[in-house]
Amino acid sequence: MESGFFYPFRTPKQYSPGERRSGGLSLDLKRFDDVEADDRASLIHLNSTYLDMIDRSFTIRGGISSILATVMGLGLAGIMLVVIFVLIIPGLENGRLSLLAGLFFFCVSVGLLCGDLLLTKRTVGREFFTYTHFPIRFNRKTRMIHVFRHNGPGGVLTVPWEHAYFHIGQGTQARSLLDLRGHVMDGDTVVDTFAVGNFFNTEEPIRQIWKFIVVYMEQGPQALPNDLFICTSTSTRWLNCFLQANAYCDIFLRVPLIKWVFVALITGMRWLVMKSCREPAWPSEIVDESAIAPDDVYRWAEPAVSGALATDDKAWAALQARQARRQKKH
Repeated sequence: MESGFFYPFRTPKQYSPGERRSGGLSLDLKRFDDVEADDRASLIHLNSTYLDMIDRSFTIRGGISSILATVMGLGLAGIMLVVIFVLIIPGLENGRLSLLAGLFFFCVSVGLLCGDLLLTKRTVGREFFTYTHFPIRFNRKTRMIHVFRHNGPGGVLTVPWEHAYFHIGQGTQARSLLDLRGHVMDGDTVVDTFAVGNFFNTEEPIRQIWKFIVVYMEQGPQALPNDLFICTSTSTRWLNCFLQANAYCDIFLRVPLIKWVFVALITGMRWLVMKSCREPAWPSEIVDESAIAPDDVYRWAEPAVSGALATDDKAWAALQARQARRQKKH
């Protein structure tokens, strides 16, 4: 679930041409005739020039791991500080502890405190004061893929559309969780890795996302199904944090009472995380080449909060029809 964010992707160092042919996702749409193109709530921007997808970690931001790391980190830090300032230092001052014993316990406490802070930073440091999301841009006019990492020099990974190797990747810890995984290759060697969109526990949604991207890149936005719309928002407002927390808990927590407790906790933590972060900003050269025509008829509406566009009767009917088709198929 946390692959590529808290934990690095577990990726082979090399893929032979045979492995790429057998395990890779093809650009040939004829191989996906039985797959329905769908962004599966991974799309955040679409127009005639480019589409942007969320990163794999977007849905887990401010989740259970972050809550546990924050609570445990602050709790252990508090305990260590109490031990140092309430027990050790007063014990040295009134003679209840020998100097040698006091220094020993003091050094052990400081060491544990530093270790606690380092472990907490591993999780919390990836969440707070970074970016609200890490988008992946597919520019169909320049035929380039841009993967946002940070705003500094070298903060965007760029690879030509035809040169990236895509396949269905597995999670590092939870091997049953799958995602659309992309590799930058130098011959048979993997140079860099990124994931696109949400993760799932079956392959079909990944293939739907892939077909959605391929149709857009190879045939244009006019070839996409006309019953789709953007349903994911990266807004940091409170309601959006609640909706994302509810969707997160719908997947992993089934008992209503427990679920709503965690929804409240995750909503609060996600709001704190998102409010501490800043919006990603693409470099000027990518902004320039991503210019959108003012009269672009294929620029899709973007919701203020996730799912807002589904309140439209037409969009809601289309959503219900897609759900019915999926249930019938399975």
